[in-house]
Amino acid sequence: MVSRTLALWALLLIEIASTAKAQDRPNILWLTFEDAGPQLGAYGDLRARTPAIDAFARESIVYEHASSNAPVCAPARSTIISGCYATHLGSQHMRSRARLGEGYRLLPELLREAGYYCTNSSKQDYNLALDRKIWDESSRNAHWRNREEGQPFFAVFNFTGTHESRVWPREGDRLLGDSHAPPAYQPDTPEARADWARYYDNLTRLDAWIAGKLAELEESGLADSTIVFVYGDHGPGLARGKRWLYQSGLHVPMIVRFGQDFRP
Repeated sequence: MVSRTLALWALLLIEIASTAKAQDRPNILWLTFEDAGPQLGAYGDLRARTPAIDAFARESIVYEHASSNAPVCAPARSTIISGCYATHLGSQHMRSRARLGEGYRLLPELLREAGYYCTNSSKQDYNLALDRKIWDESSRNAHWRNREEGQPFFAVFNFTGTHESRVWPREGDRLLGDSHAPPAYQPDTPEARADWARYYDNLTRLDAWIAGKLAELEESGLADSTIVFVYGDHGPGLARGKRWLYQSGLHVPMIVRFGQDFRP
């Protein structure tokens, strides 16, 4: 599961962060996106127009069987940020706002204690009732550039352009790509084809966003010292995707690239 995998990565990174000298600590960059499955060229989908993600994947670890712990965002996000299953936290129901038990600390809190500058741009929505500050900065303007010189960073950027609401038809909507037959579990109707066409268009927009974030890292000279995670929170916001406990609602892309400084 992607959330448990991220938690295991987090434990490893916290161990590194706690024991290594500042200059030897990896920066950590999460590029996350909403309501999108592995309909990417890197996963063999020939309909996808995702050249930046595909190029990133060729120098990365591609998880082919990553799954979310929930087919809807807030419960999935609560597990990702805590390393605990939502059923353990009590955050498995949307808008439950579960309270963390005494002694529970979230990933950015642990990394801040280890000396990291932790930023989130900008969605939290963890389904948790938090009464404390967990990020150094969490806003639309939050950025790893705002850290102190030489300080390692943990930065999260979240793309909302793939959210299910962006698949809904709009007046004057023009499709970028061709329409395609939907999966066999959906009726092959003009409406379904248009929905999937808009979904693939949104993945193309995601690809451009990913390209921009990776370019920022390259231009800063920090690509070699950064571990980059690219992943989705759960499946597509289409019928039998989001909110459905089937593989179509849980299977997500997850791609991890180690900078040259941290490759074996």
